[in-house]
Amino acid sequence: MNEQQIRLKLSRLPAARLIRVAIIMQGVVEGIASKEDAVNFLTDRVSTGRVTLDRVLEAVEKVQLTQDAPASAGPDPRIDNALVEIHDRLKAAELKAQAAVEKAEREVQSKLAGVKSADSGLIAETIRAEVAKVFAPFKQESTPEALAEIAGRIGQFRTERAGDIFPVTVYAGVDFSDLQVGVWDDAEAPALVDDYVFNPAHLHQALIALDDALPHNVWLGGERGTGKTEFVTQLAARLKRKLVRVNFDEALERADFIGANTISGGDVVWAEGIITKAIQHPGTLILLDEVGFARAQSVSVLHALTERSVHRALTIAETGKRIPVASHVAFFAADNSNGHGDSGNFAGVREQNSAFLDRFGFTLRFEYLPAKDEAALIVKRTGLTPRAAQILVDFAGAARQQAKNGLLTQPPSLRQLFAWAGAVAKGLPPHIAFENAVINKFPADCEAELLALYAAKVDEVEFKGAI
Repeated sequence: MNEQQIRLKLSRLPAARLIRVAIIMQGVVEGIASKEDAVNFLTDRVSTGRVTLDRVLEAVEKVQLTQDAPASAGPDPRIDNALVEIHDRLKAAELKAQAAVEKAEREVQSKLAGVKSADSGLIAETIRAEVAKVFAPFKQESTPEALAEIAGRIGQFRTERAGDIFPVTVYAGVDFSDLQVGVWDDAEAPALVDDYVFNPAHLHQALIALDDALPHNVWLGGERGTGKTEFVTQLAARLKRKLVRVNFDEALERADFIGANTISGGDVVWAEGIITKAIQHPGTLILLDEVGFARAQSVSVLHALTERSVHRALTIAETGKRIPVASHVAFFAADNSNGHGDSGNFAGVREQNSAFLDRFGFTLRFEYLPAKDEAALIVKRTGLTPRAAQILVDFAGAARQQAKNGLLTQPPSLRQLFAWAGAVAKGLPPHIAFENAVINKFPADCEAELLALYAAKVDEVEFKGAI
């Protein structure tokens, strides 16, 4: 049996047991923080002949998950093992319930002709039963505090087809409409914008990244106005997940997003910051917006939170309290410079250290919408005619090229086009709307270039006739 076959066989085993066996064989916890770590460690042991695969399989079958961990294990691994096991069982239970429903549908097809999805009640009942089995022995020896910690880290959601939630699920011959995604029904989810245009390849990758209780973080790079922030917002809106947006700048202090001691009623008390609150809410998407402007000491605090590990947590120095990151919490980072510092258009943007960037499993590069789609969106948002909208988009395309050539400090954004179009649609003369929405947003030394582009690309007689 070659190494690939060994790895495949090990990857099919229960995560909690596999991790436990790897810890026992290694003798310490360090380096075995996930199922992937355990598979890598045990594959190496088997392929190098230090242990047989049969011996590993036997150990996985017989290992006791409730026995004491090694002294160097740090926080009680039984909690994390139970969480991993629960997650595996949740998926298995849902698949089991789905199979049962499909079998029933085949047997009584005539009676279930209108049924398109699994019986949610049966799924929920099966999941509850499976979770109860896992927790039964654990509850007998765990403190109420430990059980409360676990309960707070497990979220509640249902699954639906991606094609039933998102408007576009096909690209380059790939169809992910049947991909099962979690829908959270969180009351704090952002509002849905029907006309947001998803890049389907980006959407597919983001949904894959989120398909785990311990999700991958995602980095979003690209020019301003290319839809990075709105992408995460509308992803959260359609998945009905809470979204917490943290806007970074030079003035943002650790106390603002982590927390700080404060005075209340004459006493010194700890007040939680926005991120500290967010990580305790299962399923939350946390957007680190304009993270390129964050100071190094601010980013360093985020390392422990963005690490893809079952041990990810925030330890409050002032109180000594350890706050674990709840189930399914994921981080998105939006940065104009793609994490590699000032691109020439964004002064003050810092290059991020490789350790922080490495904590984001996937990087998505955002570009402006195709001209046809951008014009259609302007029409829908502002009521401008299609021909007039196309004139604005043609101008923007030329200006963006000049920005790439270094003749403009920055490209005009879609937000600026919305403002320009909206003002013109309501009767403001085109050149005045252009001055207020575009020229005045740029440094003074860009004015001549912008006016030249306006003269070349916008025929005011044609434009006024098209409005």
